[in-house]
Amino acid sequence: MIPNDVLAPFSLVSESPAMREVLTQVGTAAASPAGVMLTGERGTGRGLIARAIHACAHPGEAPFVAVDCRVLLPAESERALFGVPANGGPGTAVGAPRTGPGVEVVHPGSLLHAARGGTMVFRNLDELPVRVQARLATLFRDREFKTRSNGGVQLFPVRPVAVVEPPFHALVDEGRVRPDLYRRFAEFRIQLPSLRERREDIPALAQLFVSRACRALSIEDKIMDVASQTVLAALPWHGNVREMKDLLESLVQATPETTVSLRTLLEHITLGGPEGVHTTLGVTLREARLRFEREYISAVVAQHHGRIPDAAKALGIQRTNLYRKLRALKLSTPDLYDNGAGAAGSGTP
Repeated sequence: MIPNDVLAPFSLVSESPAMREVLTQVGTAAASPAGVMLTGERGTGRGLIARAIHACAHPGEAPFVAVDCRVLLPAESERALFGVPANGGPGTAVGAPRTGPGVEVVHPGSLLHAARGGTMVFRNLDELPVRVQARLATLFRDREFKTRSNGGVQLFPVRPVAVVEPPFHALVDEGRVRPDLYRRFAEFRIQLPSLRERREDIPALAQLFVSRACRALSIEDKIMDVASQTVLAALPWHGNVREMKDLLESLVQATPETTVSLRTLLEHITLGGPEGVHTTLGVTLREARLRFEREYISAVVAQHHGRIPDAAKALGIQRTNLYRKLRALKLSTPDLYDNGAGAAGSGTP
């Protein structure tokens, strides 16, 4: 088990089986120097899990270096990572050919040199030139380096972590990521669940984000009422945890009361299809009310995984009445949980 004091700074909510499994894998990965590939949709907290692995592996002070390869210009990436091109010194031109196999040179002042003894996290590996990918693959395979071409060999104690989106292996098949580099990162793979796959965590996450937003604004702590929590837990969250965090920060600023109500929530989201985008402008009041009723019932039934007795209790109506409404609104319960109801933060494209 991972000590609570190690994970406490990350506020990792893990009521759901999916997240409990992730934390188990974090502990296993931290106990080994193997490379780690964190796979998941954007906004699922891959960067946070990378830091949790680092904290578990290095309880004390150790470097944590994160690099987005998309930010590095291709012509400058080799010098930024290694400090000098392969088999060359400070004056060697970037792109000079290798003269043969050997220990990689990692110059002091480079990103890789700064990560020694700690963790280095890579995003957008496919943006690196193939030549640089080959050098990284060799470095993380051999785990040794030199600071100059004729210098002594040193160990390279750095855990490589890649933050990727599925299906990442398609980039390997397309030739955009070298297979040997992929293997260095894929020694240990952790699949992060989407927020839709860990709905049990949503109420606790919501209150955490609300409390944090209140502290950031130096205002009295607020809570979310049961109805707003019910709707939050039923939305599909295509942007995952990050989307929910942004929405709740907006709700806190828009709520003068101590309770974030369902009314305030509904003013900041649009409920609808898979993309969560539609407007009620241009329709009659009756049509707008029917649309809202349909979407709200859809959200509640989805939250309860299609269990009609539980959904009816949450809605405050009899089970027979809920069945009647489902038929009248032409809602099919098996489809509700699959499709859900959309969510969008106010003013967020």
